[in-house]
Amino acid sequence: MEVELEKKEILRYLGYRRKQELTPEMDQQIQQLMLEVMQVANPRYTFLIFPCQPVENEQQIQVIGTDLILEGKAIYNHLKHAKKVALLAATLGIEVERQIRKYELTEMSKALILDACCVGYIEKICELAECVIEQEVAEEQLVLNRRFSPGYGDLPIETQVKFLAVTDATKRLGINLTESFLMIPRKSVTAIIGLFDDETVARPRRKKTACNDCSMNKICEYRR
Repeated sequence: MEVELEKKEILRYLGYRRKQELTPEMDQQIQQLMLEVMQVANPRYTFLIFPCQPVENEQQIQVIGTDLILEGKAIYNHLKHAKKVALLAATLGIEVERQIRKYELTEMSKALILDACCVGYIEKICELAECVIEQEVAEEQLVLNRRFSPGYGDLPIETQVKFLAVTDATKRLGINLTESFLMIPRKSVTAIIGLFDDETVARPRRKKTACNDCSMNKICEYRR
């Protein structure tokens, strides 16, 4: 998948501040690993779109046509006005995991930079998938809001089990879960995206103040 990584985003994931000096050697290494992640990784994604409806008394969202129920105040508020929901799963594959482990044994600085590049790359893959979803619902004039993942806010991380079953992400993408519901490969994302017929209640994903609108904005290491 042809996407373009942004060095300023990689630096943000590495914890660099805006005016922090970057040595020529470090700059060259980052540039090299930005290229390497795209050569080594095997990016893929899949998504399915379903109608959804709120269960007001329980503060739940029912994904119609499945046995997936999204529980919690945060996801309820995120989707209560949505007409449909897109369930997205994406991964960079296991190959890049092996490369990170290799560098951890030999060059830790490369391992850290490659890990940051992976974060930037999977974000770009998710943005690409969002564009495809947007095209698919264009005739219905539906607007997408931001991605919301299991484990975020009060949406239980255990939601991953039914999410992967509904999307068939294990078979399609090779994503599996550990006993603590973490995904393998690690550089994988599952996300819920609301589809709205009213932009004013959608809280669109490209909103510039998205960090201010996020419940983690006070403690997130990656806030803009």
